[in-house]
Amino acid sequence: MHLIAITGGLNVPSRRYRIRALVPYLRDVGIQLDELCPRSSRYPPRSQWLRLPWLIAALSERLTFIARARGRDAVILQRELISTLPTIESLLPGPRILDVDDAIFLRRRGRAARHAARCSTGVVCGNGYLAEHFAAWCHRVAVIPTGIDTKALQPIPARDPELPPSIGWIGSAANLQYLHPIANSLRRALAAVPGCELHIICDSARDLPPELRGHIRFTRWRPDIEVAELPRWNIGIMPLADNSWTRGKCAFKLLQYLAAGIPVVASPVGMNGEVLAEAAVGHAANTNDDWTSALISLLTDPDGARTMGANGRRLVERRYSLTEIAKRWRDTAGSWLSS
Repeated sequence: MHLIAITGGLNVPSRRYRIRALVPYLRDVGIQLDELCPRSSRYPPRSQWLRLPWLIAALSERLTFIARARGRDAVILQRELISTLPTIESLLPGPRILDVDDAIFLRRRGRAARHAARCSTGVVCGNGYLAEHFAAWCHRVAVIPTGIDTKALQPIPARDPELPPSIGWIGSAANLQYLHPIANSLRRALAAVPGCELHIICDSARDLPPELRGHIRFTRWRPDIEVAELPRWNIGIMPLADNSWTRGKCAFKLLQYLAAGIPVVASPVGMNGEVLAEAAVGHAANTNDDWTSALISLLTDPDGARTMGANGRRLVERRYSLTEIAKRWRDTAGSWLSS
């Protein structure tokens, strides 16, 4: 098969992890995947005065994709071409496969998501919650999680005993909001274990919880930083609120922690709950007391934490590695395009 993916842009996370990382693994299973990365963002600028020129430029660029995408067996469309707006998706050469890893149907009554799905041969969703919604608009829907590069991200054979104990979080600035409700729980856990550090990897430190500023070791995000940093932590955390948007998240940072061989504490929301139920890889935390006790339990039981980390690594290798995800893409796309 020869496919082409239209992504949201060069540095968009969904492009980096759901498309670019897959390219060599898809090649191994007989799929050539090319990319079209627009220069103009799918998201409008904040200034109202700039939105009309932005829309004209963005649509003009995407019109060129109609010709540039021809000659392939299918076009993978990552979300809608222009955020929240139905546009030229139906003009792209078919067959078309819509790839979705967020609850985009919550924006503007889902008009753009519904339009893109109805224009597609099939929809690939990052989790079952998304698949349930898109099944109303397309009769072919498959769940394919975001894969982890287990060749690059690996546990370290033995953690340096000189390293202080640590709790870690990695993510974008938009998701720092989920740390605020558990800030006091984190502070109590840090105080209970002498020398314990809170590591934050993010593109901005602006919205860090003020209660934790004296406890945080901040590292600015850069490509592939997780390979060097995550295996050095003792615990990875993924707090979330429970709402329609967060249920659509694909547990990616949770899977990154597990690939690095470290146990997790996470809100059992959406796919997080599914991963936590698959193996003994860490603890679910619903309340502030849950967070404090789970973190202290893992920090003070290194043998149990190592066992959970090893369980997590095996789980990711078995179900979420890019090798396995590439096979699922091959089987799904092959089935849809041959029928």
